[in-house]
Amino acid sequence: MGNLPEKRTGVLARALAQALAENKTPASAGPGTSLEDDQAFMRLVQTALSRTSRASDERAAAPARLDELLALPVAEREPAVVADPRYQTYSLATYTLERSEKAIFYDPAQARELGRLARTIATQADPLACGGTAAVADLEAYALAMEGNALRVAGDLRAGFEVFMDARQVQERGGADPDFGARIDYLEASLRRDLRQFGASLHLLDRAEKAFLALNDRDNLARTLIKRADVFVIQGDFAKASATLEGALRVSCQPTIAVVVRHNLIDLMAKSGRALEASRLFEESQALYLQVSDPLNTSRRLWVEGIIARELGEDLERAESLLTQAIEQLSAAGYGYDAALAGLDLVTVHAARGESENVLRIAGQLVRLFEARNVQPEALAALTMVHKAAEKKAVSLALLAHVTELVNASRVLGSAAG
Repeated sequence: MGNLPEKRTGVLARALAQALAENKTPASAGPGTSLEDDQAFMRLVQTALSRTSRASDERAAAPARLDELLALPVAEREPAVVADPRYQTYSLATYTLERSEKAIFYDPAQARELGRLARTIATQADPLACGGTAAVADLEAYALAMEGNALRVAGDLRAGFEVFMDARQVQERGGADPDFGARIDYLEASLRRDLRQFGASLHLLDRAEKAFLALNDRDNLARTLIKRADVFVIQGDFAKASATLEGALRVSCQPTIAVVVRHNLIDLMAKSGRALEASRLFEESQALYLQVSDPLNTSRRLWVEGIIARELGEDLERAESLLTQAIEQLSAAGYGYDAALAGLDLVTVHAARGESENVLRIAGQLVRLFEARNVQPEALAALTMVHKAAEKKAVSLALLAHVTELVNASRVLGSAAG
C-alpha cells in the first residue's frame, strides 16, 4: 500500500499565511468590527499556524519516536504511550501503520504488534490537533483492521474476524475519511474470501473500488482487482480471473503490484492445465521476482516453481526440493496456513512418486500443524483421511485434490461468521 493519507491540519492557517505574504487583508466584517474582534482573529491565526508547525515537527520525529518504542520490551510499549505525550500524536500513529503495511510481507507477527501499537497511539491523540474525534476513530478503526489482517495472514481466521468486528464498531464513530473506509473494506474482503463468503467479499471490493477510483488511487484500485481475481479463482472461474488480473496490470505499473499479478497468473495457469504457459511466463518474470524479493514473494516464487515442475512431471525431485524450501521459508516467516497448503502440494509429489512413507510422514506433520492452529474439524478430518490412506498405502492424486479443496473450504468460521 502507498503512504497513509495523513490529515492536514491548519488549512485556514496556510490560506491566511499566503494572504498575509501577498500583503492582502481579509475582508472587513463591517462597521461593527472592534479591536477585540481583530485581536481574537489574530489569536485564531496564530493558533492555526502553531498547529501546522507542530504537525510538521511531529511527522519529522515519528520514525525516531517509533524506534524508541520498539526498543522497549513489548509489555512496556503501550504504558509508555499512555504516559508520555511525545508518543500521543496522529503522525506517529500513521507512521506506525505504514510500517505495519510493510511488515505484513515479511513478518505478520510484527505487523500485528505494530497495528496494536498504532491503535493505542491513536486513542491517546488529541482530537483537536488532528481533525476531530471522527478522524481519530477512523484511524483507530484502520489500526484494528491492520491487526485483523495480520491475524488472517498468519492463519488465525477466527481471531481476525473478531478484530474486524471491533474495527467496524469503532468505525461507526468515524466515517469522515473515505480512504480509510476503502482500506478497511479492502482488508476485510480478503478475510471474507478466506472464509469463502464470496458474495460479501465481492461487495466489499465493489465499495473499495468505487472509493479508490474517486480518490484517483490507481495502486489500491489495482489491488482491489487482484483480490477480485482471487475470488474468481476459488470459484473456479479461471477465464474471469485471468481477465481481471490483466486489467490490474493496465491500472498500475508499480513493481510490487506487477509481481503479484504475474505470480497469480502463473499460479492460475499451472493449476488449470496450462503448465507450459506458466513455465514461459515464470521465466519472463524472473527479473521482476528478484526486484521484489521480500520473504513472502520469495517463498511464493519457490512454491509456484515447484508446482510447475510437478505439473510438467519432468523432474519430481526438483519439485520436491522447491516445495520443501517454500514450506520452510513460509513457516519461518509466520505464514503457517500457506505453509500447510504448500505441504499438501508436496504430498502430491511424493504420491506421484509412489513414496508412501513420505506421504505418511508429511501428512502426520500437517495434522499436528493444523491441530496446533485450532482450525476447523473439517480440515483435520480431511488431513486425517490422507494420513489413514497413507498408512494403507492407498493415497491417490484424486484423493489429494479432494482433500486440498476440503482444507480450503474449511477456512470458514461457521455460525460465528454470520
